[in-house]
Amino acid sequence: MAIKDAFKITRKTFFNPAGWLGYNELKTYNRIIWGNLKDISTTAKPERTETFDEAMQRFNVTDEDVKQVSETYLFYAIFFVIIAAITFVAAFIFLIGYGKFSGFVLAMACVAILLSYAFRFHFWHFQIKHRKLGCTFAEWWNGRPMVDKDAT
Repeated sequence: MAIKDAFKITRKTFFNPAGWLGYNELKTYNRIIWGNLKDISTTAKPERTETFDEAMQRFNVTDEDVKQVSETYLFYAIFFVIIAAITFVAAFIFLIGYGKFSGFVLAMACVAILLSYAFRFHFWHFQIKHRKLGCTFAEWWNGRPMVDKDAT
């Protein structure tokens, strides 16, 4: 290596805004984030299509087992809603009583996570209650599964 290469001075030596901002790293992180968002928003294809009764036979469970699991899921859903309500009240206590906006934001994030868990368990309870796998959000929201016109 020549000595002149060791002391080489270019315009990037003193003026390199892309390097200062970490442009290459930002570009890489954005690709990762968009890839993750694409994976999250894409619905996975089910490995197999089967009815609720076929799944019960495959897993070798009885109606009593299914009823017990359904009740457990409902209990979990109610439990998470109660904890979310307590956390919601605490969020406003942090905001109004203590004047801590950061505590309010953190508590509201916890409320969102708790309510997502409550939804998950109640959705599973709903599918077991109606003995239908693969229910949609609209079916859960309406409180009843849609009847397949081709199946009747």
